[in-house]
Amino acid sequence: MPKLNWLKGLRLNIHAPGTGFALIVLALTQIPVALKTSAEIYCIEKLWGTTRSTVAAVQRCNGGQ
Repeated sequence: MPKLNWLKGLRLNIHAPGTGFALIVLALTQIPVALKTSAEIYCIEKLWGTTRSTVAAVQRCNGGQ
């Protein structure tokens, strides 16, 4: 069985560093959104245990009465 040289067909992209940087920026911009969503889910779960109404829990977590 012949040994395949997979590096022979490898082409490096000159735009790879820019692409990597863009992906890092996109990931970092999603952190605040993820934290806010996690806090909302936690709040809804805590209130749902007492009210048993999803609508009421969401309204209270969003600042309603």
